[in-house]
Amino acid sequence: MGFGTWIKNIFNKFMAAFKALIKDAFNQSTQLLIGEFSAFAISTVTYLATTDLTSEAKRLEAIKKIKEEAIAKGKTLSNSIINLLIELAVAKWKAEHPDA
Repeated sequence: MGFGTWIKNIFNKFMAAFKALIKDAFNQSTQLLIGEFSAFAISTVTYLATTDLTSEAKRLEAIKKIKEEAIAKGKTLSNSIINLLIELAVAKWKAEHPDA
């Protein structure tokens, strides 16, 4: 098994455990919000990873973009949910780009 495959397997195990945690820790409406905005968070983080911004600037930009997307959809996301979405997206990106 190559290193990239090992990283992907670890990420998949992490995601399975995380989904179980979310199911236990968050109410159904929060779970729906996480599901609704996870793809957007992933695409935002993926885009920002290719920029020359500092890590802090990337994080602030991701927060801004996710908040804007939520507002555009008539939703309100707490800062903790936004940070969770960003952390999940970063973990996914790092699992897919172990050499970056």
